[in-house]
Amino acid sequence: MRSFLVLCALLISFNSFGFGRTGHALICNMSLQLLSIQTQQHVASLVAASPHTEFASACAWPDEVRSEEEYRWSAPHHYVNMPRPEQEIKHEHCPEQGCILSAIADMQQRLTADATDWQALLFLAHYIGDLHQPLHVSYADDLGGNRTAVYFYNPETPANLHGIWDSSMLHKLGYDEDYQRQEWLFLQINPENTALWQQGSVLDWANESARLTFDIYQHYRPGMLIDDSYLAQYQANLEQRLQQAAVRLALLLEQLLGQ
Repeated sequence: MRSFLVLCALLISFNSFGFGRTGHALICNMSLQLLSIQTQQHVASLVAASPHTEFASACAWPDEVRSEEEYRWSAPHHYVNMPRPEQEIKHEHCPEQGCILSAIADMQQRLTADATDWQALLFLAHYIGDLHQPLHVSYADDLGGNRTAVYFYNPETPANLHGIWDSSMLHKLGYDEDYQRQEWLFLQINPENTALWQQGSVLDWANESARLTFDIYQHYRPGMLIDDSYLAQYQANLEQRLQQAAVRLALLLEQLLGQ
């Protein structure tokens, strides 16, 4: 029955939006399934006050508004950068205008102060997702992989590492349309890995991404063709980051909204 309900929820949510939001939707959908009924209801009430009707699609809202004048302040809060050749993120890497580390703390404080703050919920959910995408914890000199030159399966179509990790690999693996694969990913979350992934701090979680980013750059060559061998090398990392983000988001939401 649990498997059937999860699959139904994924089917409902994923039909309403397109390519590019898959990662955030997966994280928020899995996280929602991990919450207590009481906290699920609280999340649903906040989403109902937002421009969206489903938590999965609502988790992309911060990307939708980041270029609008009212929310331009949030643009630097989707990432944190470290200078080369450093391999560890520190709080002092946050600039004056903030970064993903300070933004997560800010949104937790906002929800603690006002449990009806739907914007804080969606920012927090989105930022936890971004934190687990390694190229959001990266280097400033190439804008988190946006200035890298690679090709993804097609030697005539330029791409970059950031976009490949944001969405292209998930698309290639079928996660934006294969609902059985989405369900399988969720069902691999068990009490043992949940207990393990709930440990540590936001900074610790960021440094998991930093270590993966360092490894990604160790294998990067300008103009390289990314194909099945690259996907096989990093698929497990990519899928685990989605699962970890879901578990950790659920942990924070229970702490903030579950009372």
